[in-house]
Amino acid sequence: MTSRFKGSQENRAEIERLCLAVRDAGIEDFHFIRDVENFQPNFFKTQEELWENARNQIAKCDALLIDITDHPSGGRLIEAGIAYALDKPVYVIMKNDTIYKDFYTGIADAIFKYNSIEDVTDHLKSI
Repeated sequence: MTSRFKGSQENRAEIERLCLAVRDAGIEDFHFIRDVENFQPNFFKTQEELWENARNQIAKCDALLIDITDHPSGGRLIEAGIAYALDKPVYVIMKNDTIYKDFYTGIADAIFKYNSIEDVTDHLKSI
């Protein structure tokens, strides 16, 4: 899964809550920022190394869960494109009041809105 990383430990609890919501749905969780980068900004020496590693990790996963609540414009969009190109299911989540661009409907297998991150568990149980 992929979500916003604010650098270092700033939103670690938010990421852990999302991972817990996934596990509570009975799905094995993997979060690149937590499990590969260990919440360290600039973990990789080069962008090429970062994206090769990200592509390899996404290839190992069964699906990608992406939170677009904060309107991502960089890394998460690339990750979604990688998952789509690898023919992996892409599940998009966002808070209820989020306005999003139409291109997500073109790559998403499902789009779920939530009030609290715990709502994600119920959505994931439905897939």
